[in-house]
Amino acid sequence: MLPWKTIIQMQKDGDTPVYLQIANSVIQEMRKGRVGPGLKLPGTRQMAEMLQVHRKTIVRAYEELDAQGWIEMHPSKGTFTSKEIPETKARRFSNNQHQNAFPATTGYTVKVNTTLRTPALPLRHIIGFHDGPDMRLIPADELGRAYKSVLSRHTYLKYMSYVETPGVQKFRQVLSDYLNATRGLQTTFENILVTRGAQMALYLLSTVLFAKGDTIIVGDTNYYYADHVFIQAGMQLTRVKVDEYGMDVDAVEKVCQRKKIKALYITSHHHYPTTVTLSAARRIKLLSLAEKYGFIIIEDDYDYDFHYLSSPMLPLVSADTKGMVIYIGTLSKTVAPAIRTGYVVAPQNLILELSRIRQLVDVQGDPIMELALVDLFEEGHIKRHMKKALLAYHKRRDFLCGLLKDKLSDMIDFKIPDGGLAIWAKFNRSIPLPTLAEKLKAQGLILSNGLIHNTSAVLMNATRMGFGWMNEQEAEQAVDLLVKTIRAK
Repeated sequence: MLPWKTIIQMQKDGDTPVYLQIANSVIQEMRKGRVGPGLKLPGTRQMAEMLQVHRKTIVRAYEELDAQGWIEMHPSKGTFTSKEIPETKARRFSNNQHQNAFPATTGYTVKVNTTLRTPALPLRHIIGFHDGPDMRLIPADELGRAYKSVLSRHTYLKYMSYVETPGVQKFRQVLSDYLNATRGLQTTFENILVTRGAQMALYLLSTVLFAKGDTIIVGDTNYYYADHVFIQAGMQLTRVKVDEYGMDVDAVEKVCQRKKIKALYITSHHHYPTTVTLSAARRIKLLSLAEKYGFIIIEDDYDYDFHYLSSPMLPLVSADTKGMVIYIGTLSKTVAPAIRTGYVVAPQNLILELSRIRQLVDVQGDPIMELALVDLFEEGHIKRHMKKALLAYHKRRDFLCGLLKDKLSDMIDFKIPDGGLAIWAKFNRSIPLPTLAEKLKAQGLILSNGLIHNTSAVLMNATRMGFGWMNEQEAEQAVDLLVKTIRAK
C-alpha cells in the first residue's frame, strides 16, 4: 500500500477545506504519474484513520474526485483511480484554418449607435471631483455580516432559486414602509418593482409605455442617460428651461397647448445636473397640468436622502391622487453604486406590465442582496449610516464651497446646493472646460469636462463638481491643483 499519509499534504488550519486539500493532493500525484491508473484506494474509514481526519471528510474528498472523473466508485469492489486521466483541456474540433488569436472584429455587420457615447473608465482610483458617494463611509462590515447571515439561514435556501420577478416580497414591504415613512407615500409591497438601479427602471418604462414618435418633455439641461433611453425608444424630446426654481412649468403648459405630450421626465428634488429644487407652487401646477392634459410624470428621485436643510420637500408622487406619477429611485447613492438596487413605485397594473417585460432582460433581481438589505433596514444600520453620511457630506459641501469662493470666485460661479453630492459650477468662458479637464487628468486629478450635460449647440462651459468623494485634505489638494492649473500662464 502506498504511504498515503506522506503523499497527501494538508493543513488543517488552512483557508482551503481539508477535503479539497486531500482531493487536490491525489489529483497532483496522478498527474505526476506517482499514483497510477486503476489503483485501488483505501476505504474511507481506513483512509480517515491514516490521515487522522473524520470519515466524512474522506467521503467528501472521494465524492469530489468522483465528480471530476479522477476515481471510479464501485460499491461491491471498492474505489479505484480512473484508468484514463480526465481531459484538462478542451479538444479543438476540426478546423481547416489555423487560428492564432480571437477575431479582432466580427465577420458580420454591427449597427453602430452614433447617439450614445462610448463607455468610459470610471477612474475612481484617481482623486478628483467625482460625482457620487465616498465608499469609505459605506456600512461595509454590516453589509458583509448581513449577507453572510442570509446565506447561513436554512430557511432562506429557497431564495437561492428563482424568486418573484418584482423582487423578494419581504424586501419590497420593508422598502414600502421606508418610503411611506420618509416620502409621505401610502404604498404596499404590490406597488413596488425592484430593478437593477434606476436606469433599468427608465428602460422598462420606455418599453412598456412609449411608442416611436411619442413626445416627452425634459429639462434643458437634463440627465444624459434618461435622454438617451427615450431617444432609443424613438421618442421626440422637447426641452424646457430650468431656472433657480426648477423646471419652468409655465413653459410646460405652453408646450401642452401646442401639441400632444405623452410624458414628462423630472428630477424634482435636486434637478440633474443643476441641483435646483422644484418649488412647491410649480409642483402643484405640474400635477394639475398632468391631470388636465393626460401626460405621465416620471419623477426620478435619485438622491432624495441627501438634503442639508431642515427637511426635504415631499416628492410629487406623495400628492398624486389620479395615478399620473411614476416614482423611481435607487439605493446606489444611499448604500453604494455597486449595489444595483433601484425601484419603481406605481399602481399595481403598471407594476404587473413592467414585471412581464423585465423577464425578457433579467428574469429576477438579486434576492440574497435584497434580504441582506432587509437586515440593514430592520437593524437600523441604514438609518445610522445615513445620519453619519449626511453629517460628513454636509461638512464636505461647506468646505469645498468655501475653498472655491475664497480662491476661484472670479473664475467659477455656483450656488451652494441644498442637497445632493455635487455643485453645479459655471466656469469663466476664458477657461474651456474640455481643455482644463485634460490638463488636470494629466496631473492626476479628475474633473468632468461638462460635455455630457450640454444639450445645445453652444457650449455651456459648466459641469458638476462632486464633493462627496473627497475628505477635506483631498479637497484642499484638488482645489490647489485646480487653482494652479487655471492661473498658469
